[in-house]
Amino acid sequence: MTDDQQLLANLERIATREELVWNDAADPDELESLEASLGIEVPSAYRRVLEWHDGTDDREFCSIEESVEAAEELLELWEDVVEEGNLDPSERNIEPGTGRVKDGDFVKGWVPFYDYGTGAFDLLDCNPGPNGSHGQVIHYDPDGTNAVTHPTLAAWAAERAAH
Repeated sequence: MTDDQQLLANLERIATREELVWNDAADPDELESLEASLGIEVPSAYRRVLEWHDGTDDREFCSIEESVEAAEELLELWEDVVEEGNLDPSERNIEPGTGRVKDGDFVKGWVPFYDYGTGAFDLLDCNPGPNGSHGQVIHYDPDGTNAVTHPTLAAWAAERAAH
């Protein structure tokens, strides 16, 4: 089984367990729109997922449209806080001193892919810090703990599928 096949099999296990219904595949124009809208390049594994299914009918696995909307909204909220003078981005980092993520409570280039429905998301970091890796997974919770949780989407899916 290839890495992509294993990733898709793990995602299918998660969807089955959570009783989710997959959307149809994203078309190439939608994929280009995602990258253009957010100014990023998505990891190849995530591209394969979207070519397979563009999220689920329920909110859990975000469609391209939902990912873009959530990313833009969260980034705008963070930029508003900074502009109001309430925070200095250099003093905010979900993993201070590691260099794995860029400064800020939300960073341009973070792509929500899994929505917990509480304001919390799992995100792909498509704009990592100098010691981070493109595509690392971040758990983002404005009311809780934010951290890099997995090195890749495949690692995230394997862990979720196993539980």
